[in-house]
Amino acid sequence: MVDYAKWDKLDADSEEEPEIRKPLAASFDEEDHERSRGLQEEVNQWLKREIMTLRKGPEGSSVPELKRQEPLPYRKVTKQEREVLAMLIAVSHFEEGQTNLTRHPELLELVRHHRWLEEDPGTLELLCRIHNDVMRRSGERHAPKESPHDVRMRNMLLSGINTLASPKRAECSGGLLELITRICTPENEAARDLRKKWQKKEFAKDALFDSLFPDLRNYAKEDSSNESMLEIWVFVILIVLLVGGIALFFVFGPSLSSSGQASTTPPPGAMPKDLPPGAEEL
Repeated sequence: MVDYAKWDKLDADSEEEPEIRKPLAASFDEEDHERSRGLQEEVNQWLKREIMTLRKGPEGSSVPELKRQEPLPYRKVTKQEREVLAMLIAVSHFEEGQTNLTRHPELLELVRHHRWLEEDPGTLELLCRIHNDVMRRSGERHAPKESPHDVRMRNMLLSGINTLASPKRAECSGGLLELITRICTPENEAARDLRKKWQKKEFAKDALFDSLFPDLRNYAKEDSSNESMLEIWVFVILIVLLVGGIALFFVFGPSLSSSGQASTTPPPGAMPKDLPPGAEEL
């Protein structure tokens, strides 16, 4: 759990305002802020439709043989919470070759005022379920072709998933604040690698896979543990065989070498076989 208590002293007078209407920091670009507000309403209407569709659809994984483990329950958001999610998605979105890190103050402002975004894992699960449900419906036989608007909304949703999934997958105990601090100005190779994963939205792709196949996530953990132990035992056995081979060479090597030489040297007076007739007289 991330401690944002030190931020509570800032803008204390604005706590009585509706949270979704809170003014953003003065450093935010006004034009970018207006763009985010416009996108928020568009995303909000799309989310409203998709959440209603999700609630009517089947629960859990679409693969029957992987239903041994119940999927993580997703958050049942209110109207106000849906608006917050829509703003998060709008601020998080960036196209390929671009970045959303220039809007990090807005992202941090959102998670500071709406801590359930990070603290409730069901929030991330909700976004993953929506994305996977949209993909499932578009892949069904005789399904209508996905509209350009739905494709755009789905891509924006992927950016929001990436924002919420990245701190845990990057093992940042300080949450989004710690992660953004590390990747905005990466100071080492590990931070640069995290930034590449953020830009490629790899955190979102992993979260979507885990949401779709929760059992495979457990199998992967078990296999990883078993593979680690197997690698250790194989390494130990190879070391033992190597040491044993070296010891055998030093013990029996000289005797084998001398016996080999003795077997190839004929005794005095012995004549080699298969000599041509009359060779004995030479």
